[in-house]
Amino acid sequence: MKVNKKILFISIFISAAALAYFFSSFLPLETELHLTPEWTVDISTAAQSADDGETLLPFRLGRNLGYFTESGKITLNERVPYKATISKSLFATYNPDAEDTKVFDNAGKELCVISGAGFPFIQQERIFLMLPGGSSFAFIDGKDGTQKSLYEHTSPITSLSSSEKGVCAGFANGDFLIFEPDGNLRVALNPGGSEFSAIFGGAISNDGSMFACVSGLEPQRMVLYRDEGNYKKIIFHEFLKTALLRQTYMHFSENDKFVYFDSNDSLVIVDTEKLESIYIPLQGMILDIQESPVNDTVFVLSRKAQTYTVTILEQYKHRTGEFSFDAQAAFILAEGDSLFIGRNNNISRIAISRE
Repeated sequence: MKVNKKILFISIFISAAALAYFFSSFLPLETELHLTPEWTVDISTAAQSADDGETLLPFRLGRNLGYFTESGKITLNERVPYKATISKSLFATYNPDAEDTKVFDNAGKELCVISGAGFPFIQQERIFLMLPGGSSFAFIDGKDGTQKSLYEHTSPITSLSSSEKGVCAGFANGDFLIFEPDGNLRVALNPGGSEFSAIFGGAISNDGSMFACVSGLEPQRMVLYRDEGNYKKIIFHEFLKTALLRQTYMHFSENDKFVYFDSNDSLVIVDTEKLESIYIPLQGMILDIQESPVNDTVFVLSRKAQTYTVTILEQYKHRTGEFSFDAQAAFILAEGDSLFIGRNNNISRIAISRE
């Protein structure tokens, strides 16, 4: 598949037999982006062992979760009884009355049992427990399932996100709290400036030096902070054209040069160096953002009703295309020069290249 100076439209229908694409381009490029289908596998196929050195990648499709390899082997497929949380290395499933939840590694081996009641939340190797009542959470030790640290609040938690360098938590009363990786509170913020206070989404940069949130109603704004030691400085803020009445997905790029978030039929990109924003029309609610090193390509998965759309950005912020498909469940995952797309019971691998 190619992108040139003219707008191209190609349809995508992911199945075991074939892939077709709907793709459009707006940016003139010296070389062309190619997305080449390589394989499609049904997740219900019998589990196989990964070869030595193969990376295990997570999937979650409807009531199933598990792991697969870049070569298309399903290595683990578990049924989800109620809800689940999964990363590249860990997963847990749980029921509505979750208590003493088991955590497993990507080979299906039990690692620990989280002591107490609550819903687990996993990001990479980091494990959290959302406690009953919805206003408190704990940092969990993955070795034995015990609580390393506990934070209790009086207002419901509305967002929780983490990186290797820290954790940010938002609350319905407008508090936006930043924690060290070990659970110690670093700073308590409250962006304010609105008639009604609430945090609708938050994210912390990969190096831990910046944190961003979407805050308040009447008006609602995006606020970007930089940690300057004893002072946490607002380096950018912008009132949103149309307020969100739901949680928003927020994401720092891997190099921390951009922040992405969802804003009512638009993807908003904030340049953390130039301190300016870009609005890109987008269908539906953002579910995930994945990055590939191939020309710094970013893939944004959004959903409107049963239609999923993957919007493609090159050099982090230039929209060069999109494709859509209908599904009951879907996911995307970028790994190196490959994009993996899950649709219903199938996972497909697409090679990413510039030629």
